[in-house]
Amino acid sequence: MGKPMKIWLRLYANFEEKMPLELEEDGSAGLELTQGALVKDVLDIYGIPHEEAYVILLDGRHAPKDTPLVDGAELCIFPAIVGG
Repeated sequence: MGKPMKIWLRLYANFEEKMPLELEEDGSAGLELTQGALVKDVLDIYGIPHEEAYVILLDGRHAPKDTPLVDGAELCIFPAIVGG
C-alpha cells in the first residue's frame, strides 16, 4: 500500500470496550496504518460490524465507510444509540 501513517481513534458507547488499552491523555488511541487505509479497515481491525457503525466522523465531518484516511486524522465511531 504505502508508507505508514498515524490516526487518532475514538470509539463511543458500547464500542468503547474495543478501545486499545494504551490511550492518550485526551482518551483517543493512536493507530498506525498504511497510506490508503479506509474507514472500513479500522472497523475490521476492531471487529466492529459495518452495519453497527451508525455514525462515523472523520475530523468532525460525516464520512462513508469507504473514505480514505489521512495522516493525523481523528476518526470517531458511534453505534446507533437507543434512548428512552
